[in-house]
Amino acid sequence: MNKKKFSFSIPSLSVGLHRFGAMRLPGISRLRVPLPGGVYLGGGKLILVSLSAVALGFLSSMFLLISTGAQEIVWPNPGAVYEAPSFIGAARVDTEQPEIQSQTLQLNLPAGIRLDTVSFKNVSLGKAGLANAFEISGTSTAYIIIDEMIITGGSEFPTMDFANGEIYEFNATSTVEAAGHTVNITMSTSTSAYTIGSTRGAAQYEAEDMVVDRVILKFSSTGDDILIRRLIIDGVKASTGAFDMDYVKIGKLTMSDLKVGDDGDINSADLVVNSSVSITDLSDGIVDKPIFIR
Repeated sequence: MNKKKFSFSIPSLSVGLHRFGAMRLPGISRLRVPLPGGVYLGGGKLILVSLSAVALGFLSSMFLLISTGAQEIVWPNPGAVYEAPSFIGAARVDTEQPEIQSQTLQLNLPAGIRLDTVSFKNVSLGKAGLANAFEISGTSTAYIIIDEMIITGGSEFPTMDFANGEIYEFNATSTVEAAGHTVNITMSTSTSAYTIGSTRGAAQYEAEDMVVDRVILKFSSTGDDILIRRLIIDGVKASTGAFDMDYVKIGKLTMSDLKVGDDGDINSADLVVNSSVSITDLSDGIVDKPIFIR
């Protein structure tokens, strides 16, 4: 029995039918689709040659399977807001400069969240037009409570300001140098030596070897205090913008190997601990030096 072969073509699509044919589509490497041999009618064979519509429909369905969604932003990639305990962020637009793509790294802290260690190491900060380079803020009704906070490793900030908080043990060693400083605190015996030991159900956030516009740790709802076992700022350097901390309670704060100053003038304080901060145990070894961070 002689085998007959039918073929046809349309732009960018070619289909050949021969008993069991194969369909080839451009751009899809060696895709082979088996086609029916035909339909028998009264002993004769009717070859279907109108399969181009089927082929086009198949091609269209493949394009529909291609995802068009944006790539997920995963901690610690900047330009995003992360809501603890999630590590998936939402794109952020800076209100100060909405026309420029944000490189802010923001971690929102919902009420009652418990975190283990939040660490920033070897991070470069600073962008013209932004007031703060590193911001930690609770609220007047719900504080960020930190068992131990460490600022060290050659960190640099043009200015530092602590306000509206409590610190049980404040220890600034003689390796802290500032272009003028003021520790105008309220001494108190009512502050708490917070101990946050359990890490059950606690997330941990680490950011290392990065360049970002700024870092924000912010209370994002209303309700219970936030609990953080340890906050480490190690080798974080800002060329412009302030370190600003408000409505935070700390069991122990240690500062060492730190430079602060934006003008080289020791007669104007660039490191300020305000009177709205209550401290029980104070060790102030800060050395005034004409630091000018650029």
